[in-house]
Amino acid sequence: MSAQSTVQEKYNTPLRQAQRDLTRNRIKTAARNFFYEHHYDGTTMDEIALAAGLRRSTLYLHYKDKAEILAEVIADYTPKAKANLATLPGPTPTLEQVQQFIRRVVRFVDKERVPLSIILELRRAKVHAAALETLTSELLSGLGENNRLFREAAKSDADPMLRARGLLLLQQLTYSCQVYLDTKGDKRAKAMLEVTAQDFTAFLAKD
Repeated sequence: MSAQSTVQEKYNTPLRQAQRDLTRNRIKTAARNFFYEHHYDGTTMDEIALAAGLRRSTLYLHYKDKAEILAEVIADYTPKAKANLATLPGPTPTLEQVQQFIRRVVRFVDKERVPLSIILELRRAKVHAAALETLTSELLSGLGENNRLFREAAKSDADPMLRARGLLLLQQLTYSCQVYLDTKGDKRAKAMLEVTAQDFTAFLAKD
């Protein structure tokens, strides 16, 4: 074992790792809030460091740029969103089952509005396309946990028509949940959720 490896092992204690994780979480929380409130392009590393209560030099010990922080924000969101979407019953759920599923998604979107808003902003700006494409495939895969059509749509070599239908339904689900949360009590917002449930049911009935 080299002297350098011995030094690294000596200082890589559970306490130091816990401190490192805590600092990185502070950075991600600060960055996520800034991305949400001031937009990704309008946020600087200096602002993130200040919001996290850290020196700029300390911030750069953990992340080389804000794109690297963003990648972790998306990575943290992905498994939670995928697990939520994986609760869609299958293989051919009833309309009532899909309605119950959508109510769960609404609660999840309400809880995770900050990272979701950041992701939607990036998608509109057409930046970080590779990371967002991976995220989309993971979310379709979540919907496909119990449903073959969504599972097939998530594949890189999926039939273009099937992929397009899966993507449109995923976008419809996200958009209708957001509109409902922004305008609670609005009849049209409730109708959008109902139409989304009907479209999901009709799509899965084709399997």
